[in-house]
Amino acid sequence: MRIWLFSGAALLAAAPLSAQPAAPNQISSTLQPRLAALAHSAPARVGIAAIDLTNGEMVSVNGADRFPMASTVKVAIAAAFLHQVQLGRQSLDRVYSMAADERRKASRIGNMRGFGRTASGADLIDLMLTRSDNSAADILLGAVGGTVAVGEWLHQAGVTGQRVDRSIADLLSAREVKTRVEVGRKRHKHWITVTVPKSAPVGDVRDSSTPEAMATLLAKLRSGDLLDSQHTAYLFDVMARCRTGAHRLKAMLPGDALIAHKTGTLDGVSNDVGIISLPNGHELAVAVFEQGSGGHGPRDRNIAQLGRMLYDGFGTLPIDFGMSEGH
Repeated sequence: MRIWLFSGAALLAAAPLSAQPAAPNQISSTLQPRLAALAHSAPARVGIAAIDLTNGEMVSVNGADRFPMASTVKVAIAAAFLHQVQLGRQSLDRVYSMAADERRKASRIGNMRGFGRTASGADLIDLMLTRSDNSAADILLGAVGGTVAVGEWLHQAGVTGQRVDRSIADLLSAREVKTRVEVGRKRHKHWITVTVPKSAPVGDVRDSSTPEAMATLLAKLRSGDLLDSQHTAYLFDVMARCRTGAHRLKAMLPGDALIAHKTGTLDGVSNDVGIISLPNGHELAVAVFEQGSGGHGPRDRNIAQLGRMLYDGFGTLPIDFGMSEGH
């Protein structure tokens, strides 16, 4: 039996993913325009895809458009690593560290905490998925063979529309620029060098995914198509303990709702993707990407509203944002 093991020993049976998406029924036909209206009212560019794992029904708004993945790429890195663990090429107990040249590169990037650490595969997966640790991600990325290996794994998994081009260190260094600023007052004035984020070039499709590709990856993983039952359960147990994104997908869900997810954040980018357990016993693979103006606060709130709308729509519960504010 396939299981999804949560912290607290809660167990759920995995739902099979239909081979082909079901024809749109009343849920998607009524939910789709509401999702689109909310997405189009946001100041940011929004992409949404959600797949019901019981019947394969999907809703999608800008679901075929590409968005920067940011740290949601760590789902693919973790899955590729666990696949190699399953094959006996890697181990959750083995101790890994970052290569010397990567350590030197990471040491120059403010967002690469712990670049000099050594840790077991299990600890690195936990750090990468629950705290979005960038150094842990690059250590595991190096262990599986780099971006080319993850790309090949995605191709073999049948996931199109998602690409991994750079390590996290390379991605962050490309999104940072150093500038000189004056700080202090009067005789204490002095100049310092700081790192500030910069936007990705228009049309840059590196390290991007469509919402539909991300939702498909999650659905395939959750349904046990890509990993055996043991490693499928392991992956979603870790994702269920995610500490980031408190104001995103799960913010407006009922307090007892189960969600295993991974966030992604860059300057101008707010993402959240994962599996949500619905009140009707179904499970929903969800990907919400946002890119643009408005700040992280408004983008987070929009993701939260979309998450609640998907939860209520696919869970066949009334949609009432007035009530959901309290969750």
